[in-house]
Amino acid sequence: MACMTGKTGADRLDGLTPTGWTVCLRRGMGKITSSSPRDQLLDAAETVAAREGVSRLTFDAVAAEAGVSKGGLLHYFTNKDQLIEGMVRRAADGWRLHFTSAYENASPGPGRMVRGLLQGCFTDAQSWTEELRRSYSSVFAALAQNPGLVEPMQEAYKELYGYLQADGLPDGVAETLATAIDGLWLYWVLRLRPVSQADLDRMRGVLERALAQAIETAKKSESQTTTP
Repeated sequence: MACMTGKTGADRLDGLTPTGWTVCLRRGMGKITSSSPRDQLLDAAETVAAREGVSRLTFDAVAAEAGVSKGGLLHYFTNKDQLIEGMVRRAADGWRLHFTSAYENASPGPGRMVRGLLQGCFTDAQSWTEELRRSYSSVFAALAQNPGLVEPMQEAYKELYGYLQADGLPDGVAETLATAIDGLWLYWVLRLRPVSQADLDRMRGVLERALAQAIETAKKSESQTTTP
């Protein structure tokens, strides 16, 4: 787990009085957590949405879950749409931090973004935590009721697909492999199937073989275009 820590004096709320903040990215998956009052309120909102449904995501319920007054909650979010947008934006920021870090950690060359995703998402099944599932399932449920708030996640995926389209692979290969990873992720978030380390290892092997073939094709194509 990689962590960045710092101090802040401004982020203070009745019932939430941190001495500093911590932002953590769990190895393998994008999830930003923080001890700041705002993030504690978003944690409470996710808990209420996952436990009781988005229709019961009221300010009274979130304030009670967080252990603060309703006025304290209104200091950060003036309406329900702002609260949901905050949940979506935090999830999008966590995913962006994950895939950009995965890209930087992968060696340069064809398929760098896909290789980074496979390394980051398939190495450790323990990084697929219940907290992470709760976070994303509550965000998906909230977006189902208010799809107009999806823009932060769309922006993150637009950035990801920029990496994929520049990955140096035959047309459509990087996007297809990334979509397969997304499909497994969605299955897991929606509890359609569990995820074990054996599952991840097996599927990673299949995807890496497909990636290796695509890289070989890309190299052959490049050599043919450079041969006089």
